[in-house]
Amino acid sequence: MKKIAIDYFCKLFSFRIHNGNYEGLPRFFPVLEDNEASNLCRVISDEEVKESIFSIGGLKAPGPDGIPAAFYHNQWEVCGKELVGVVRESFRVGSFPAELNQTLITLVPKVPSPLDMSQIRPISLCNTTYKAISKIIVQRLRSLLPKLISPNQVAFIPGRHIQDNIVVAQEAFHKFKSMKGKKGYVAWKIDLAKAYDRIQWSFIRQVISEVGIEGSFRDLIMWCITSVNYRVVLNGEVSDQFSPGCGIRQGDPLSPYLFVLCMEKLSHLIFERRNLGTWKSIKISRGGPEISHLFFTDDLILFGQASISQAKTMKECLDIFCDYSGQQVSYPKSRVLCSTNVKERDAKLIAEVCDSPITKDLGKYLGVPLIHGRVRVRTYWDIVERTQKRLAAWKMDSLSLAGRVTLIKAVTSALPIYAMQTVKFPSEMCYKLDKINRDFLWGHSSKAVVHLVKWDTVCLPKNKGGLGIKKTKEMNQALLAKAGWRILQNEDGIWCQI
Repeated sequence: MKKIAIDYFCKLFSFRIHNGNYEGLPRFFPVLEDNEASNLCRVISDEEVKESIFSIGGLKAPGPDGIPAAFYHNQWEVCGKELVGVVRESFRVGSFPAELNQTLITLVPKVPSPLDMSQIRPISLCNTTYKAISKIIVQRLRSLLPKLISPNQVAFIPGRHIQDNIVVAQEAFHKFKSMKGKKGYVAWKIDLAKAYDRIQWSFIRQVISEVGIEGSFRDLIMWCITSVNYRVVLNGEVSDQFSPGCGIRQGDPLSPYLFVLCMEKLSHLIFERRNLGTWKSIKISRGGPEISHLFFTDDLILFGQASISQAKTMKECLDIFCDYSGQQVSYPKSRVLCSTNVKERDAKLIAEVCDSPITKDLGKYLGVPLIHGRVRVRTYWDIVERTQKRLAAWKMDSLSLAGRVTLIKAVTSALPIYAMQTVKFPSEMCYKLDKINRDFLWGHSSKAVVHLVKWDTVCLPKNKGGLGIKKTKEMNQALLAKAGWRILQNEDGIWCQI
């Protein structure tokens, strides 16, 4: 098994030859101001290192050195000065001892019973000292991202939220459902295969150089991703060491930010085609912005007018980006959806150009069902099933009343919150979720049990005689009101303008 895992990862992380010429890519990154560039390379302070270390969970799984962050938290007065020296020297010279970058790969199944390595997600366990360096790099990059990254990408950007793209997608597909006339729209949901693992190091270097990151700071970023050595953990045993030739690590604090910067080059390709007039974007509302794509890290949806030429332009942009970056689109897993006014024959031709199956329902986007009609109970019925499944794992008789209250607050009441931030649940759905919590609280089984206190009283705050459990419907309204407040505070966001 260890040999199978090593062979798989060696092949996955193998270097792919590229001529190194990136002149074919448009360059739309804004120029960094002098103070922004100098801020990246400023001298590391003691407080910066301490904040970085203490931001790591004390009992987070350690890397090969076996030292968790809790050790540094408890012994900071003893070892803090030495750690600060190591980090400061790393930023000064643009590298650090390669031993700090040794990494364990632990295998997390994507499905209940994986049958091959493609159904396994590799999670990297990095050394705590390396994480401290990586987190400082991230803190310095984060403040620049809103300027560098277009509003179509919302992942890991300060001030942007995952719900932004969910709202835009829901509005877009509502428009698809009601489209009339000759001009139709197409949406292409893209599946990138092993996106983190395939990205080329030369492409990352090109992107960060184009951004304006130079000198030892750029060297340090590249050293973080190129000096890594892996060992696979399987059934408690560690494999032999091997070195990758491409890819970034899931588990490295720096990886998501580098990936978002690299994905911005695909946005640049799309914007270039839009400026040339070959990419016909869609308009969801009168006076609203044109929408050509939505990105959340590697979750991509491309939008355009339903035509053969538009489909060819979409595929051309993807092919160019994949050629330069090393990414690979899984076309059979991607899906094409056309608005209702597009003829079936035309829709099939578009799907053939895209080399992806056509569908009438794109399923879920960022964990939330893409609604093509009215919101019904069955639309979010999986939340009810997950709540019931979670409670079924607990025996009510083995938990005290206080334990059941804690479980309801921490687990079952929290499960629907993510979906409730973007859509109003039907009243029947809210009643069903409240009933599940109510029955669990009073210990329902096959026999009827008397509810000792009215549910309205149970849901009052503790200082008013209740237990502080929140009603689903009221929580839903509060979350939607919060979204409304964000619209008032951030009128420039795409999701606010549509």
